[in-house]
Amino acid sequence: MTARVTMGSQDTRASRNQGVVAQMYADLSRGDGEAVLSTLSETIEWVVAAGLPYGGTYRGREAVLVNVFARFDTQWDDFAVDPAELVAVEDVVIALGHYQGRGRETGKAMKARFAHAWRFEDGVPVSFETIADTGIMVAAMS
Repeated sequence: MTARVTMGSQDTRASRNQGVVAQMYADLSRGDGEAVLSTLSETIEWVVAAGLPYGGTYRGREAVLVNVFARFDTQWDDFAVDPAELVAVEDVVIALGHYQGRGRETGKAMKARFAHAWRFEDGVPVSFETIADTGIMVAAMS
């Protein structure tokens, strides 16, 4: 990952949390979803943009695995999450970047902008929300 890092202050909490997020994106880019899941709170609240077929709010690691991560494999080829910038302030990390992939059923390529909001408690991600250009993503799936 070559994301640019910005911190609101020299807060060590922000730095630690930014490092956790950076590592999760690195794990994801290597295809190690298990490492990502093990980093999350067992009771994580994971929000996917409503415009996607799997949009909604999921609670817990198992729900994220089944309803989000497993969908990447069934709906996308070459799916990638490419963060370009991480902004950390205290217990919040914002990632800005792009999703890329090819719709499995259509073969259509897409590159869609995203913003991710990660919230932490005691150094552990307890919530995640993705804001994405779902129109571009759905067009590649349709």
